[in-house]
Amino acid sequence: MKIVKKKLTKKQRNLIKNIILHTILIVLSFCFVFPFLWMLFTALKTPQELLKGTAVFFPEEPQWENFVKAITSIPFFKYLKNSLLIVVLVIIGTLFSSTTAAYAFARLRWKGRDKWFIIMLATMMIPIQVILIPTYVMYAKIGWLGTRIPLILPAFFGGGAVFYIFLLRQFFKGIPKELSESAMMDGAGHLQIFLKIMLPLSKPAIITVALFTFMATWNDYFGPLIYLSNPDHWTLALGLRAFQMQFGGRYELMMAASILIMLPTLLIFFFTQKTFVQGITFTGIKG
Repeated sequence: MKIVKKKLTKKQRNLIKNIILHTILIVLSFCFVFPFLWMLFTALKTPQELLKGTAVFFPEEPQWENFVKAITSIPFFKYLKNSLLIVVLVIIGTLFSSTTAAYAFARLRWKGRDKWFIIMLATMMIPIQVILIPTYVMYAKIGWLGTRIPLILPAFFGGGAVFYIFLLRQFFKGIPKELSESAMMDGAGHLQIFLKIMLPLSKPAIITVALFTFMATWNDYFGPLIYLSNPDHWTLALGLRAFQMQFGGRYELMMAASILIMLPTLLIFFFTQKTFVQGITFTGIKG
């Protein structure tokens, strides 16, 4: 008796592929989510449950008051205010410097433009530790140590924005030149073209740069540690370090404070992930 093998249809093969692909993605997503779940469950445990180690993974009675204790144990809202002030000003400065420089490299014609662009990209290979001491000495002579100026002012002059300039340049070069040429024929100058044509069409890329800048500035520990000596100017990153030194043995409070500091980044990325992916995709395929 012959066994007749039935061939799978194209629809069935695609269904099987999708099932396998989604299974792999679910497993991988759990691997990425697991550390956050471990932090959350640790933050909700009692000290007695923490002493049992891995024998107790889920808290029997979630201790939500641990988050309140984490906030009240340090001047949390003062650190939050300082962090938000620095983040907002750095984002404004980075967007100003990166968009204007990217437009100059993408659309303006000037002698040595491509060579200067290559030189600018080469600066990305210079480690920050190489220029740390000269920069620190310069700020010390000016009298800016202990202030927020060294953390904010460089953003308005392209400090740390080389990668963002590259991303925006790629996006600007992908916008049809016919739009700017027709605007010039109507009497528009480069400033009007930049403000009324380039920026509105570049919202995904600009939002992507803003998100990158937010995450880098919000999580920055090295810069505030070097330049902020006054505890009244400390950011949340420095506040978390001080919290760790004071409550190093209280892991439930440490995890609660870490989650609270991490939460704004997670929420912003969750609600803007579509625009974020569009910005990365468009800047990668254009130019």
